[in-house]
Order: sequence, then C-alpha cells, then structure tokens
Amino acid sequence: MTKLDFQHFKVYASISHKASQTMDVREGFADMIYNNVNGIRAHALALKIYKSEGKTEYSDDEIKLIKAVAEKMCVPGFIDGLNEQLTENTGG
Repeated sequence: MTKLDFQHFKVYASISHKASQTMDVREGFADMIYNNVNGIRAHALALKIYKSEGKTEYSDDEIKLIKAVAEKMCVPGFIDGLNEQLTENTGG
C-alpha cells in the first residue's frame, strides 16, 4: 500500500522545479478518472480520491491506474508531483 495526498498536491510550474504550487486536486483528478476510464474499479477509485482527506492508502492496482491516467491526461508538472510522492512514500 502506498499513501498519496491529493488534497495537498504539489504541481510544478517549471521544469527546473524551482516553482511549484500546492493545491487540492481531488475533484479535478477524480473527475478525470470518472469521465475517461471505464469500469467499476475506476468509479470506486474516483470516489475514493474525491472523498479522501490528506494522505490516503492506495493498493498497487489503484496506483497503476492513477499513474496510467496521469501519464496520458495530465501536464508534466502534475506527473512530476505524483512521481515525487510515489518515491517518498514507497522508497523507490
């Protein structure tokens, strides 16, 4: 299990990572999953992210789906913020 915090999520504003903004991305990212990924698992994950409070545990399968959606639909600054949390919370 890996913990992610979509409520306090760092999004980088520059490739040098000198500028970033911490924001609540729960609703926007949950909507992205809800509107673009088929299946009941995607529905459950979207609700879990939307209702999350701070750091929340996600299964390996949920992390795979989160990463796939981010890599296909999000800006690089979001992806870097996600990868940073994944590295911090899994040790790799």
